[in-house]
Amino acid sequence: MKTKLPLVAALLLSLLTVGCATRTTASGGKETTVLAGAVTVTSDSFQPVSPATVDADTSKIVGKNGPSGKKVSLLWGVITLHDY
Repeated sequence: MKTKLPLVAALLLSLLTVGCATRTTASGGKETTVLAGAVTVTSDSFQPVSPATVDADTSKIVGKNGPSGKKVSLLWGVITLHDY
C-alpha cells in the first residue's frame, strides 16, 4: 500500500498540470489555461463571449468597484463567467 501512494500522487499531479500554460493577451492581460483547456482564466479581457456558451455576467452580483475584465471559461468554453 505504501508503494502505491507515491505512484498515485505522481499520476494525480501529472494530470492536474498537463496542458498548463500562461500567455499575455493582446489587451495586455494574462490568460492561464489549466487541465488542457478545461479551465481558462483571463484577466483584462473585455472580449465578447461566444454565442455558443452559457454566459453568466457576475458584475451584477459582485461588481461594486466597476468591471474588472476577468473571464473564467469552464469545460472548453461551454460555461463562461465574466465581470464586464
